[in-house]
Amino acid sequence: MNGRSKVIIIGGGFGGLCAAQALKSAPVDVTLIDRRNYHLFQPLLYQVATGSLSPGEIAAPLRGVLSGQKNTRVLLGDVDDIDPVSKRVLLADGASFEYDSLIVAAGSHMNTSISDKSITRILK
Repeated sequence: MNGRSKVIIIGGGFGGLCAAQALKSAPVDVTLIDRRNYHLFQPLLYQVATGSLSPGEIAAPLRGVLSGQKNTRVLLGDVDDIDPVSKRVLLADGASFEYDSLIVAAGSHMNTSISDKSITRILK
């Protein structure tokens, strides 16, 4: 063990990547965990749907984005649980990782089952 602080980042979206890049020169060991091995630039997703861009132009491998960071590793996995008492992140495959600091940047998921009437009622 090298005695450095362990930072786990959950999520490889904008927040997770920004946090990992901000820790590039910090004296910590960073582990970024995401269920996908790539970062998807969703604001341009519509251009892929219309044929203006290829999927490869809006997706970048997480390991490639962070390849210049010697203190960072990227793991593919689904986070199943966080145990704040023992400071462990548990993955769906049974693996677990200890942390000193935890950054949760898992993003969001839009509930598409809400009708237009419900949205109008909420906004009034």
